Formats: sequence, structure tokens, C-alpha cells
Amino acid sequence: MKEQILAFSLLFFSFSLLAEGKKLHQPNGIKNSSNYFVKKEEKNFFLLLEARKFGRGEAILFRLTPKNKKWIHENFKVFWMGKEVILSKQGSSQIGFLAISPDAAPGSMNLEIQSKIFFVKRGTKQYQIQLEPTKFQVIQKNQTIKVDEKFVTQELSKETLEFIKECSKAKEVAFAKESGLQFSDNFKLPLDRIHITSKFYVRRDYNKKKGKPHGGVDFRGKSGTPILSIQDGTVVLARPMYYEGNFTVLDHGNKIFTFYMHQSEMLVKVGDKVKKGQVIGKVGSTGMSTGPHLHLGAKIANTLIDPLSLISIAGIMEESGEELASSKK
Repeated sequence: MKEQILAFSLLFFSFSLLAEGKKLHQPNGIKNSSNYFVKKEEKNFFLLLEARKFGRGEAILFRLTPKNKKWIHENFKVFWMGKEVILSKQGSSQIGFLAISPDAAPGSMNLEIQSKIFFVKRGTKQYQIQLEPTKFQVIQKNQTIKVDEKFVTQELSKETLEFIKECSKAKEVAFAKESGLQFSDNFKLPLDRIHITSKFYVRRDYNKKKGKPHGGVDFRGKSGTPILSIQDGTVVLARPMYYEGNFTVLDHGNKIFTFYMHQSEMLVKVGDKVKKGQVIGKVGSTGMSTGPHLHLGAKIANTLIDPLSLISIAGIMEESGEELASSKK
């Protein structure tokens, strides 16, 4: 069992909580099955945070369970790094998803809960979570990746520049969609057979020119291999793009999105409701790609995260989440 001390500061005094790593059964094929849990019992509620780790580019599950069940209907707000978190009622709890930016500066991260019911005197309580050091891989210059020159040159035709602009606008509109939470179960992997070829936020060169950090995870797959939706959701974008190739974006609600790039074929259209595990496309090598593979990406509240951190969360289901929350009693 791995352990990590996370420092929480509470208004005018501070204390430490133990984040325990519990071994969890994960049928999704993820090798790392030990997550961190922060459990805190307050006077009026239980607080649970679950994450693969509290590092850059990670997703965190937030669960607050009032001790008095009637308080589940009371109005309270949660803020993460100064931004309000979208919450959803799940049984006797409220859940939300927090994102740690891959570019987050070292130091502490602020979580604040506002409620006149929970905190009668001051109406708010703040917690400081220390950011765990994270190092992203850097590919050496002598390992540059060779792609079609049209993806790295500055000399593009007017028509191509207009198409790139059109693609950017389409993504902007898709990621601006708002809907309620559309799932109540854990995430799954996007392919039946998993072989990761490029990790999240790897920095690498293309044609000996410095590229941007890799905004997702690449999975090896033969052309035509079925791509599975990793969660229930709604298709908000499905079209050919300049860099992404055949590109699908799924809205899972509460500003949680996943996206699937370089497909040889898209099998869904905008407006379709999809179920977790449904085939939504086929692996390909369209767009800026060197061979058949799936690029899987994810965003929470407009923050890019490692999609594997979402897939690793095991306490989304009400039963498992409440079991973890009550295990401190």
C-alpha cells in the first residue's frame, strides 16, 4: 500500500490527512490499480477525494456526503483553484470532477466549500492540497518524428488556412457545450487490446522542429480496429479536421469531454447518444499521423487532462463511492 501525506490547511489552523493507496479491482486492463484517497470527516459531512495521483494533468473525483440526508438538497458551492465546480446529485452524495492543469505551477492547490448549513459561523471552509511533482517525458532531438511537411510548414495556401480556422472554430463550439452529467458508472478503455505508444504531454520534435506537448494518449491499433466510447455521452462533433483527421468529440456532461482522433471511419454523427463501450469509429491514420493509431484526449472544465486518469477512477458508482466514504467511520 502506498501512502502520501497531503497537507490541508483549514482557515486559521492546519492539519495533515493521510491519503491512502488502496488496491482496487479494475477490469479495464490498467496496470496501475492503486489510487490515492483523501477522506475527511467533518461535523456535518464526509469528504472523499480520489485520484490516480495528485499531480499535473490528473483528474480528481470529489464526493461530499452529508450526514443528514435532508441536507443533500441544500444549496452549497465548491470551488477548485478559484473556479466553481459543477456538482451532480448521486444518491445521498454530491459528486464533481476536478482537473489539475498539466502546466500547473508547483505548490498548493485550493479547494473551498461554501455552505451556511455546514459552516454556520463562517459559511466557508478551505483546504490546501500539495501538488505532487510530475515529470513529463521529453523525446530527444535525435528521435524526431517524421510527418508530412504540410503539418509543420508556415507556408500554407489561403484555402488551407481557412480550413484550419474553420476546424478551430468547430472545436471551440463543441467544447463550449453544456449539459448535465450523463453517466453514473466508471470509465473504460477505448480499445479491446491495449498497447500505449505515446503518453500524455510528451514533448517531441516533428521534422526537427519543436512541437507542442502531446495532448492525449496514443494507442496502437490496426487500421479498421473498432474504437469504443469510454463513457456514456452525446456526440457534439464528428468531422474531418486538418490536424486531427477524422475527429469525434463526446460530451459526457458537467463540462467533461473526450475526443478521438485519426480515425479511418466515423460511425456516429452530431446529436447521437452513445453508450459506454459502443463502437463509434475505426482506428486509422488520417490527419497529422505517422501510422494507424488512436489518439484519445480528455478535458474537464476546459482543462486538458490525461484520459487515463479518468479511466483509473474507481469510485464513480454510488455504491463504491459511498463505501469508500463510510470506511473511515
